[in-house]
Amino acid sequence: MKTRFLTLFFSLLSLGLFSQQAYFQQQVDYTIDVTLNDKDHTVSGTIKMVYTNNSPDDLAYLYMHLWPNAFKNTSTAFAKQQVRTGSTRFYFSNENNRGRIDNLDFTVDGEKAVLKPDPKHADINILYLNTPLKSGQTITIESPFLVKIPASFSRLGHVGQSYQMTQWYPKPAVYDRNGWHQMPYLDMGEFYSEFGSFDVSITLPQNYVVGATGTLQTDSEYAFLEEQIKTTDTYFDTLSSAATGYVREAFPASAEKMKTIRYTADNVHDFAWFADKRFKVRKSDVTLASGKKVDTWVMFTKTNEAYWKNAVDYVSRSVKFYSDQVGEYPYPQATAIQSALSAGGGMEYPMITVIGRTGSAKSLDEVITHEVGHNWFYGILASNERDHAWMDEGLNSFYEGRYMTKYYGRSDYYDYIPEFLMKGTDMDLFELAYAFFKRKGRSQACDTHSDDMYAPNYLIGAYLKPPIVLTYLEKYVGLETFDKAMQEYYAQWKFKHPQPEDFERVMETSIGQDLDWIFQDMFMTDKAIDYAVTGIKEAGDNYEITMKNKGGIAGPFKITGMEDSSTVITRGFEGFEGKTKVSLPKGKYDLVVVDQNRSMPDLYRKNNNIKTSGLLKKFEPLKLKFLAGAENSKQSTLYFLPLPAYNAYDGFMLGSAFYNRGLLSKKFEFHIAPFFGFKSKSLAGFGDIHYNFMPDGLFRQIRIGLNTRRFHFNENDIVDYNLAYNRFMPYIDLTFNSNLAYPVSNRLILSTTILNKEVPEFDQGSGEFLGLDNSTNSFFVRAVFDRKNKRVINPNAFQVGLEWNEIEYFFQRPRHLKAWVEVNAAYTYAAKRNIEVRLFAGGFLKNDQSAVFPPYPDALNLSPQGFNDYRFESFFFGRNESSGLWAQQIGNGEGGMKLPLGSAYALGRSGSFLAAINLKADLPRKLTRKIPLKPYFDLGYYNDQSFIGDEHNILWSGGLMLEILDGSIEIYFPIISSEEIENVFKERGNYWSRIGFKFDLNTLNPWELLEEALVP
Repeated sequence: MKTRFLTLFFSLLSLGLFSQQAYFQQQVDYTIDVTLNDKDHTVSGTIKMVYTNNSPDDLAYLYMHLWPNAFKNTSTAFAKQQVRTGSTRFYFSNENNRGRIDNLDFTVDGEKAVLKPDPKHADINILYLNTPLKSGQTITIESPFLVKIPASFSRLGHVGQSYQMTQWYPKPAVYDRNGWHQMPYLDMGEFYSEFGSFDVSITLPQNYVVGATGTLQTDSEYAFLEEQIKTTDTYFDTLSSAATGYVREAFPASAEKMKTIRYTADNVHDFAWFADKRFKVRKSDVTLASGKKVDTWVMFTKTNEAYWKNAVDYVSRSVKFYSDQVGEYPYPQATAIQSALSAGGGMEYPMITVIGRTGSAKSLDEVITHEVGHNWFYGILASNERDHAWMDEGLNSFYEGRYMTKYYGRSDYYDYIPEFLMKGTDMDLFELAYAFFKRKGRSQACDTHSDDMYAPNYLIGAYLKPPIVLTYLEKYVGLETFDKAMQEYYAQWKFKHPQPEDFERVMETSIGQDLDWIFQDMFMTDKAIDYAVTGIKEAGDNYEITMKNKGGIAGPFKITGMEDSSTVITRGFEGFEGKTKVSLPKGKYDLVVVDQNRSMPDLYRKNNNIKTSGLLKKFEPLKLKFLAGAENSKQSTLYFLPLPAYNAYDGFMLGSAFYNRGLLSKKFEFHIAPFFGFKSKSLAGFGDIHYNFMPDGLFRQIRIGLNTRRFHFNENDIVDYNLAYNRFMPYIDLTFNSNLAYPVSNRLILSTTILNKEVPEFDQGSGEFLGLDNSTNSFFVRAVFDRKNKRVINPNAFQVGLEWNEIEYFFQRPRHLKAWVEVNAAYTYAAKRNIEVRLFAGGFLKNDQSAVFPPYPDALNLSPQGFNDYRFESFFFGRNESSGLWAQQIGNGEGGMKLPLGSAYALGRSGSFLAAINLKADLPRKLTRKIPLKPYFDLGYYNDQSFIGDEHNILWSGGLMLEILDGSIEIYFPIISSEEIENVFKERGNYWSRIGFKFDLNTLNPWELLEEALVP
């Protein structure tokens, strides 16, 4: 029996508990009278709230939302979320651009009441009532208030004298059957408010054009708007070319004379208004199926005016579309505003929506339709957007998709991805986006709380996945049955606060089926659908098809028999767990496909196909494709990318990368890049092959793989030999599960490197060169734990590692055990401006050759270069060059000093212990403009136990560096150095030989870049 029925059963045992479960909703009626001061950017006035307690409970206090206080300081939930999601604009804003609500002095039924701040949130207060408000009673709450309007950081705000007045007045939190729903203001995460009526009077300079929730009650203002409509019509009649982009448009001076305009609204839970002296105005109306007429308005500036001049038709069309699809629009008007908006492309409020900049008329139509549609999903069906964002965004996006299909064939979003990437795929764009994050183990359930979501998952879980799920349900039950159920949901819950269980209950009752596989599995969990066809055989007049459910959802599915891309037969089946066998009548078809019409969000479709005959029934044709693309479920794709390469020993190389991963990650992945070196006249290259496991529990991803590499690394022009290395590294890469809402990653990488190097052989007597010996092998076993916190303010990272190795060196095979720790931290003093510090300490726990001079090949190094990269981990243009440009390349890791000291010196190398501190800083933008110039300073200590060196040594160096591509390319210009370093530099001669550079190809790996971008 379902959970909700058990809950109801036990609730009946207690009258008190039963009263909490029965539906009720509070009523709040507002009278607001305010004045706009457009010099100080404030709104001040009074508010009266008539609060009716329809709950069965006595209320001793009310939670009050004072959301302008979200912009008060950097300690608010809004400010913290902005930083967490990567924005520093508010964090580094000045006090003049921040906002707040002040001058509050609440009375309840004429008596002063106590207002206390919530201990955690400045934008939540608690209003204590002088006497408890009993069930069924009403109180009148009054207060003056003043709002300092912030700059446009989110929804409430202003840009110059353009005002977006949203979430701007004190309002009680919702109290429902689940208790209080007090919530701080968030940018990513919307709202939940009580229904009621509004009577709002706004006083402001006479030449402002205002759009607002509700019906305008001021005749003189209506006449003013009619004049603006005529002016707008004349403007477009005489305009030779309307602007498609942004237009910097000056604000007219404000009129000295003021006006007061009044709006009223019933059965709404919010009130928003927008004011701008530059607004152009257009008006129309639309007649609904019942004969009801709805006024439609648009107000806009010169920005994107080419798209807005006909936008009132989009408002009218969307009002009629949703009325026909879901239920009749109950309000008298609908308005779309073009204005500044920092929270997404559009934002909805009852009867009015605000839209930011757009790129085409089609795009504008889609955004307007989506935002107008929110009058149904959230405006009328007032679900809790903060807790269940999918209930408004997802359902609304489903109908938005229907609208775009009807009028344009497909969504405008398809225009934002290069066509060549989608060419040849049978994937839908929404399906691609969902699978992209799900396959990487970075998806979350649709019903995840907004503030617990990883930012891309807010888009996926709230906007993109629900339409896929609802389409699945629609295809399963049929269009007519589905639409009837949705219309019943609207009819039963309009002007109420439905919860997910209410939505499920209505749909199940109307459709007449248990829909837990939709609601409990696909909305409430992150489980995936993955049906696989594993076998087929003839069984009399049927084909017996063996199926396996590799996912976690037992949803219904269809199987289709196909011949030359044409459907011959389709049968539907109920979902199952584990394995099962189903039958399909024989016919003239040679391919069997699960979910041919792509009705369900199957995560891996390449296991959905099987041929009816032949030896290789699961074999798919192979297609070669340039660069990248989305998958095609009926073919295997091998991608390629021609590549040039160079090093001093192979010379210029030409080759190509071949790989099986396109836009989507796979369980089994590989890439291989063979090259031909025109100098070495031999093959070179690199490759990687791995398998990804996505377990539930401690690890988000387990990757088991093998990395390989072959290049030449040294040469002797006199004897004429060129030495090659072959590197094989089996590895296990473990990514720990963590809170996806935070940009933190934790990885444990276990690897064994097998390094084979060619060495020259000479006759011991004559010294004659005998050839190359490739039997020299070294082994390195590593365990590295790596933690990164990529927060935009004060990021940090930590690494600890342990390495055992056995290197073949002058006919010996000594063993070593080395440990190290590395800490990276930054202080963010301005937007994208950091002072960075790196600390490194490493030492040998066991070293058979600590006193060798010159130091052993795997010694610790203050300055990493090609010659001391003993694991051949990095790519170097001239790994063993002793002079020239390539000898000045610097690597990564260990001491991190930026010194091209070269292999001729043992300076900064230790077989015992080493520690270093590396500092660098972004200069203020005013100093560097767009030049990525940074000062740096490195300080290192190393213990030298060789017989010729001092035991304790300190080196230091500082200068300026250019940092390009986030540190993948760096150039170092030393200015000051310690005496030991200066002595080495003096031997070099000119200054240019001191300049070092880094070119880190490992960080330019496109898959690694993608991984970094997706962190967490």
